[in-house]
Amino acid sequence: KYKIEVALRPGTVQATTMGIGGVNVPLEEKSRDAQVASYTGIYDTEGVPHTKSGERQPIQVNMQFNDIGVFETVWQVKFYNYHKRDHCQWGNSFGSIEYECKPNETRSLMWINKETFH
Repeated sequence: KYKIEVALRPGTVQATTMGIGGVNVPLEEKSRDAQVASYTGIYDTEGVPHTKSGERQPIQVNMQFNDIGVFETVWQVKFYNYHKRDHCQWGNSFGSIEYECKPNETRSLMWINKETFH
C-alpha cells in the first residue's frame, strides 16, 4: 500500500476523484486555506503482478476537479515482488512529482506545463 499525498494550489481548487491504473483512490481532504488544499489517499497494489525484470509498464493516472476538468498523465512504473526487496538497496530515492497545470479553453482537461521530480 502506498500513501498518496496531493497538494493543490491555489486552495480554492477542489479534487473530486483520483484513479491510478484503473483503481479508484478515495481522497480525504486534510486541510484547506487560500494557498493550498491537501488530500491523502491509499493506493493498494496487493494482487498486482510484479513487473518482469528489465521492464517498466505505463500506468494511467487521473484526477477530476470541480469546474476545471480532468488531470491525466501516464507514469512509467515497476511493481516489485513484495518478498524480494533487495531493489530497495540501490537506485535513486523518489519523493514526489510536482505538476504545473492549467485548464484548457473548454475547462474539460488540464494541460501540463511543467513536471518536476523531487
